[in-house]
Amino acid sequence: MGRLEKLPPYLFSAIDAAKAKARAAGVEVVDLGVGDPDLPTPQALIEVMCEAVRNPANHCYPAQKGDAALKQAIAAWLQKRHGVTVDPVSQVLVLIGSKEGLGHLPLSCVEEGDNTLVPDLGYPVYGQATILAGGEPRTFALRPELNFLPDLAELEGLMDDHTRLLFLNYPNNPTGATAEADFWRPVIDLCTRRGVTMVNDAAYMEVTLDGSRPLSMLKVADFANEPVMELHSLSKMFNMTGWRIAFAAGNAEAVGRLGRVKESMDSGVFTAVQDTAAYALGEAFEGLLDSVVRAYPERRKVMVDALTKAGIEVFPTVATFYVWCRVPGAESAADFCSRALDEVGLVVTPGTGFGAGGEGWFRISLTASDEDIAEGARRIASWK
Repeated sequence: MGRLEKLPPYLFSAIDAAKAKARAAGVEVVDLGVGDPDLPTPQALIEVMCEAVRNPANHCYPAQKGDAALKQAIAAWLQKRHGVTVDPVSQVLVLIGSKEGLGHLPLSCVEEGDNTLVPDLGYPVYGQATILAGGEPRTFALRPELNFLPDLAELEGLMDDHTRLLFLNYPNNPTGATAEADFWRPVIDLCTRRGVTMVNDAAYMEVTLDGSRPLSMLKVADFANEPVMELHSLSKMFNMTGWRIAFAAGNAEAVGRLGRVKESMDSGVFTAVQDTAAYALGEAFEGLLDSVVRAYPERRKVMVDALTKAGIEVFPTVATFYVWCRVPGAESAADFCSRALDEVGLVVTPGTGFGAGGEGWFRISLTASDEDIAEGARRIASWK
């Protein structure tokens, strides 16, 4: 079987087809499925981008591994925001979105016969990228009784001499779970002992609903000597999903391997976008971030109140813009979500889209208008 044939179908393609069918039948669909922010990129960033686009110097090929000014801005931001000190030259790599970095990572270290450890529940790209690199994704469970953190003994039991990567994602999509130092330290120790590169996909790091600041894994690690890397994305920080800008930071050897793959696979991020990113991570950061995330706490409250009224259990969290909910009764996640669309015109995502461990759960995205959130909440609360 070829590598492409080994890839599972992409969940959101099926959801898009179901939405289109419902709309064609005249259903007024409320879409709370995909996590793509409804609000625009802050106007200040648009103005910086417009000015950068007008600069002819930015019309040439960009720096493949990241413009020096942006990498310095990233290093300054990591220090100020998370107390993490990195070398902008060797320990920072600019990415065309974090998905690109995650997709290229296995190519940097996985050979035929190697394996990676991927979470179930998790972003499908972790396993898909492993397959495309010729490796075997091995899944480990994220269970509610452990607050959707992995069991260390299970991780160690899955590792062998051919394990190259451990993918983690905190704050977590789809659950909203977070990880603290007492979790990170033993996982880093395990990976260091076994020679496994540990990667934290921190795309949702800055999306919190109470003003708190989740711990960066890099703050816990000695990444000069330990094989760790963290990926951050501007997509969720600044409603820039379409701009495709993110970065990896951490161990210089691991970052360097990923950079070598990128040299062969792409030509870097448009310099005007990099200029805008450098501005966003600078002195304006706090105000820009607040303008983006301030909508989510009230939206979550509206939705959780409706779910509670409907007798639906919600996993408690203050991170990400998702609500992770238990399917009531014995119905499967796919059947429940299909029925929600058929009966009340509501799109929510079955937990099984993130792995078999998502059976019995579904995800609601808060990245819709206040009006759609209110209407979706009304439909859930009144649905029988």
